[in-house]
Amino acid sequence: MEKKIKYGVIGVGHLGNFHIKQLLKINSVDLVGIYDENKQRLDEISKNYSVHKFDSAVSLLEQVDAVSIVTPTTTHKDVALLALENDCHVFIEKPIADNVESAQQIQNKVRALNKVAHIGHIERFNPVFKKFQERAHKPLFLECHRLSQLNNRSMDISVILDLMIHDLDLVMHIVDSPIKHIIADGINVVSQSIDLANVKLTFENNCVANLTASRISDKNMRKIRLFENNCYTSLDLLNHKISKHFANFSKSEGKLNFKNEQIAIDNYDALKAELENFCNSIINNNSDFSNMDYSIRALEVALEINNIIKLKSN
Repeated sequence: MEKKIKYGVIGVGHLGNFHIKQLLKINSVDLVGIYDENKQRLDEISKNYSVHKFDSAVSLLEQVDAVSIVTPTTTHKDVALLALENDCHVFIEKPIADNVESAQQIQNKVRALNKVAHIGHIERFNPVFKKFQERAHKPLFLECHRLSQLNNRSMDISVILDLMIHDLDLVMHIVDSPIKHIIADGINVVSQSIDLANVKLTFENNCVANLTASRISDKNMRKIRLFENNCYTSLDLLNHKISKHFANFSKSEGKLNFKNEQIAIDNYDALKAELENFCNSIINNNSDFSNMDYSIRALEVALEINNIIKLKSN
């Protein structure tokens, strides 16, 4: 039997709970234990999954090869650096940090120690996006809508860092061109941070992306609409559906003919696929840094959008 990765989870809140659930299904993982500053939550999750709980982050890190960091964004840098100093590979939930300087400190430490570090941009592993990326695309215009029902999670950061950053990351994977111009508007409604935002990105290749994110919706929505020459594609990332709509001019008939197509999707759990990818990278000693590079680019754009909106409100 191959040696298993000794794995730990720091932060067992809403998302940390899902990490534990999926890690227990991965054959290459030995989930050694968990830690959270909230002792009541730690006790609850430890009991629910029959997983050992540790009294401190350090005591856990001393016993594992890799760790999921699922703590509040403002703590990512300190926890990640502590894990790296304890010779651990790190999986950090998005965003990588709450500022670029902290993100770069993590990146520099990862490179210096030649560790595997992945950032949890889960939508990259969404079966809809993976299917969409099987062929090349040349988008002219994109629309992204990401709406979330009211809840108390991630209120310490803006909706741009919480929700829109997913779509910023995906758009930058789709559009192979630098951003030329940003127009952004946003408002506070239920928190001290931006709760609803609309952003227009213009790329140097003249592609335009219009993104809307809100955490004060009565329903959840995660959709991308992409327009190319003679083709419109709708990606429903929440309900795992892709539909394509084609228009071709018939010279013989002298008119446009339209065709619709539903694309078959192989459903799977995106978080499990993402964590398996991280574990396989550890097993294969693949410290490809592009994962982190894309994450820092998305963070840079998200923070620039934040600043644009804040300047308007002053």
